[in-house]
Amino acid sequence: LAECQPVSPGPLHCLKVILEKEGPRSLFRGLGPNLVGVAPSRAIYFAAYSNCKEKLNGVFDPHSTQVHMISAATAGIYCTFCLRKE
Repeated sequence: LAECQPVSPGPLHCLKVILEKEGPRSLFRGLGPNLVGVAPSRAIYFAAYSNCKEKLNGVFDPHSTQVHMISAATAGIYCTFCLRKE
């Protein structure tokens, strides 16, 4: 039964075919606009994470798992609501 199902090519095969047919520049096409869109949101996330971590280090055991988890959750929630398009 397994012999009847076609096998899909792996990622290395796909990479090889793209490089052969379209060239190495095609791998990075669209990277610039993507970075322009992602960079500001990541900057806001890490700023919120850092600020929250600084404040929580005074409340909990400094640099503990609690501090990192709460800071990450807070930064994620902040970015979700702050960067939401209406």
